[in-house]
Amino acid sequence: MTSSVVVLSLIGAAILLAVGHTDAISCYECSNTDGCKDQFNVFHSDVTTAIDCLSCSKLKVGDTVVRGCEGTSSVEFCAEIESLSSFVCHCNTDYCNSASHVTVSMVTALLLALVAMVFRF
Repeated sequence: MTSSVVVLSLIGAAILLAVGHTDAISCYECSNTDGCKDQFNVFHSDVTTAIDCLSCSKLKVGDTVVRGCEGTSSVEFCAEIESLSSFVCHCNTDYCNSASHVTVSMVTALLLALVAMVFRF
């Protein structure tokens, strides 16, 4: 096998591993309320839960925080734009959108490292 075929096979396998599972999960939902902010309060009256989600999300722009249930599966990731004081995170486990920053899965980190290594050559 040529090296490019091996590299493409490894990238394909990593992508398949990184795709979020499709089991239904539960997520917190709230939109810019006192309980929704970074000092998250799961017991606040404006915080609800949603079931049958495929992924959970947290979006923060300035002081506005929105947590939600997504109908599509997503690879776990967080992206931050410091100049806009904003970030978005997607995760795939029950109630994972409660944290101030959702952590990136090991598979996603390995995939990004592999892609960076491939494009360096």
